[in-house]
Order: sequence, then structure tokens, then C-alpha cells
Amino acid sequence: MFVTRGVQTTGVHVGEELSDAELGEAILEFYGRPGVAEADRGEAWRTFCADVAGVPVRRYRPEKSARVFRETDDSGTWCVVAGYISDGIPVPVEPAVDFPQRLGAVVRRELAALAPHWPRVRSAVIMTTATGRWVVVPHDDRTVAGPAHAVDAAPGPLLTAVRAALADSGGAAMPWADSLAAAGIDPRLLHGCARVLFDELADGSVRLIGEGSAANRPVAERTWTGRADDLPTACDEAARMLAELPVEHLPPGTPSGTSFGIKRTWLAVRGTSVEEVAAAVGLTGARPAGWDEGVAAADDEQVFVTPPIAGWILVVNTVHVHGAESVAQLSARLGAEVQYFGNHRVSDYAEWARAVDGRLVRHVLCGESLAPGVHAEEEGVPTPVEVEIGFSATDPGAVWADEDDVLRVAGAWSIDPVTLDVVESSPRDGLLGRFDAAG
Repeated sequence: MFVTRGVQTTGVHVGEELSDAELGEAILEFYGRPGVAEADRGEAWRTFCADVAGVPVRRYRPEKSARVFRETDDSGTWCVVAGYISDGIPVPVEPAVDFPQRLGAVVRRELAALAPHWPRVRSAVIMTTATGRWVVVPHDDRTVAGPAHAVDAAPGPLLTAVRAALADSGGAAMPWADSLAAAGIDPRLLHGCARVLFDELADGSVRLIGEGSAANRPVAERTWTGRADDLPTACDEAARMLAELPVEHLPPGTPSGTSFGIKRTWLAVRGTSVEEVAAAVGLTGARPAGWDEGVAAADDEQVFVTPPIAGWILVVNTVHVHGAESVAQLSARLGAEVQYFGNHRVSDYAEWARAVDGRLVRHVLCGESLAPGVHAEEEGVPTPVEVEIGFSATDPGAVWADEDDVLRVAGAWSIDPVTLDVVESSPRDGLLGRFDAAG
């Protein structure tokens, strides 16, 4: 058992055999020590993990935890909160004579009631590809990295690759793109894949978590647990999962888009041509660019007019010149339907607009910039998808629109940009450029 000063500071080992009173006294004594200076916390935490807990920082994952803190209202009451979501248990200081024993007893009781959350010891991810093979890679702290192992879709080769990936887990990782290139894997073959997270846990078990793909999002989660010393059985189960989970692979060699959508602004233009759209929005210094380059560059103050995809051309990163107020003008200029979408969770910003035949037919804006007490503004009649969401600008109890709602409206009106990885695109390039100062 360890007592720490919270995450990323320092801690001590207090053993498992302490009485309730001794545990309470140990907590209070450590709580009363001077804190660690902010500049020293990283090194202090690494030292605690390595020298006291006996694991690297990335491996310190207690299976049970409780927070103990003093209330800030000077009531003389402490609080114990066990687990990630739990009501606090108050522990009054008075009577002071048995306070350490009562505090220790509450901490021990709450920890005993928790189901253990066993940390991962080693981890790998198995993914399907559009060619029917599987890719197996190490997985650490929510990060997928290399080296990658490409194998035939069968339990025998899978077992060999899983053993290799688990052995690589926690070691020096290769960058994801480099590992795929070294294994001869085109990253686009993984779009729309099913995957199985393969975890060895500290209690000697193996946990599999499988997810399929629909609209380029994880779906149909499945779980399975077994023994870490029986990897063949676990690999057999992983193979069954991968064969049954839904996938959205396009045929190898099919051109597709590149997904985006979160904290972005974009236009969707029905029909017409890339050159006409670029001219209408005032793109300057335009040059040909593919999907990957264009979407990435739109994070760097550039603007990408995409190749045609599913009947639409998108203009990515329009916020500085073309917003919702521009859609009617652009619709008239192009003789086409034009839509605008934008979202940013930090400022609670969500917006969508639609113009047909040069006329604005729908506009919704949510954000911190609105007048006090106003949570949304709107023009036009709500569309069916907005009704399904439960959004209303006039009902204070209605849904406050967020980034997910923006993407859902985009999917209903034109195309959800998160899905672009698994949508066939024109093979031609788009145009990458900037908006001039005059717009």
C-alpha cells in the first residue's frame, strides 16, 4: 500500500499490515509534510515510482485508490473518496483522540469495497486490413506505435505476432508511420478496420476488447477474459472477434478522403468543380494537393478545397473569411447549395448554416459570444436531424449543441467529415492556398 501526495508528486510505502490507527496516522503524517516544488515534481514522481513502487512511471497503475483530503470550510472534517466516481465519506476530527483510527478504518473499508482495476503489464493491438491480413503492434498508454507486424489472418501467425508485440510493449517505440512503412503497410489499408486490444493484466489474466467500425467510429464492443499463460486460446478468441466485427474497408487502391471535423470550420458545396469553388471563395496562391497534405495544411492557416467526394466539395478552414453569413452569397455565385459548419469545444462554439438558390434557409449558432442569457440563435425551420437531436434555440431546457451535434447535422445534410477515410473520393488533387487579406 502506498500513500502519495496526489498524481505526479511523490509518495511512500506504508505496508499492508498496519492497524487502522497506524494507517490513519501514516496518512496524516505524510499529508502534513511540505509539498514538492512544482519544478521538482516530475523527478520526485519518477523517483517514487522507480525506487519506492518499483515500477517505471508508465507502469504505476494502482488497482485501487482513494483520495483523502481536508474540507475547505474549516469544519474540522476530512473526506474519503474511493474510486473514480464515488460520494465522499465525511470523517469528523472530533473526538480527536480516535480520529486516526476512524480515518484509517474508513479508508480501508472503502478500498475493500472497490473491485480491483488491474493495470496493464503489456499490451498490443490487432487490426484488420483491406487486403484481408492483420497488423499487430505494441500499445502503451493509449498510444499505438511500432514495430508493426503484418500477418496472415489465422490464429497461428497471430500468436507469433502477438508474442512479438507484447515483448516490444514498453520498449523503445518506432513512430507509427515509420513502423508501417518498415512493414510494407499502406496506412489507408487500415481505414475502417476492426481492432482488438490485447492486454496482459497484473493479476495474471488477459483481457480482449474488440471494436468494429461504422461511420468510421468504433462500434459493437466485445470483451473477453482469459489466462495470461494461455496465449493460444486468447489468440483464437481474438481471431473469432476480428472475423465477426463490422468493418468498412474500401477495396485496395480505392482513393478516399482524409477525416477531420473536431475544432474545425468548413464549407460543403454540392456539385460544381474544384476550380469554380476555389475561385468563388477567393483562394489565392492555389496549388494542387492531395487529401492528406491538404487537411494537415488546413491546421496551419491554409485553406484546402478538396477533390469531389460523394457529390460534394469541401472547403476546409474557412473561419477567417467565409462563415455562416457567406453561404447565401456563395450559393448565388456558384448556383449551388452551400453549407457551413464550425465547432470548438473550448468556447462551446457550434454553428451550422445552409443556403439553397442563393437564399439562407437555416442557421444555428451556439457560443460564448452571444448575449447574456442567450444560449443559441437561429434562423429558419429546424430540420429533421435537429429535431432528433433535441436542439432548440428557444427552450432553455433543450440540448446545448456541441461538436458531435455539428457532425451529426453535417452527416444528415451533406457528409460527416469524420467518415471521409472510408468514403470513395475522386482520384484528382484538390487545391491548397490561402485567403488574401481582403477576403
